[in-house]
Amino acid sequence: MRRPRGAVNLVNLTLIVLVLAGAYLAWLYVPLWLDDLDVREAVAAAVGQLTIESSTLDGQIRQRLATQLGSVGTHWEDQDGKRVEVPGLGIEADDVQIERSPEAKTGRVTVDYARTVRLKPLQRYWTIRFHTSREGVLKL
Repeated sequence: MRRPRGAVNLVNLTLIVLVLAGAYLAWLYVPLWLDDLDVREAVAAAVGQLTIESSTLDGQIRQRLATQLGSVGTHWEDQDGKRVEVPGLGIEADDVQIERSPEAKTGRVTVDYARTVRLKPLQRYWTIRFHTSREGVLKL
């Protein structure tokens, strides 16, 4: 028995909707993931600057990392009652955690941040949290 002309196959419709939804989510998430790769690279560079005996440089390392990440991506801020997209991730020097283990001669730099994306047709916002951490051997 043949289907009547113009009838919609439910399986094909479901597959098309799933492919379109996956493409939309990829369109939203891939730029965030690429920015996170830049954050990981900057955190790895900060780990390379850690030394064993000196924790006095931590403030400089935090500030340098926050300055580097000021040119990566965008974030949303409330200005005059409106949400405005501004450059940078909005990471401050206080958002960078540095931990040392002098016994093991290792150090860890961690940055936790959130990215908010606007869902285009709905004009709604969705927040995604990122945790970037890198551990390495301390310099002498």
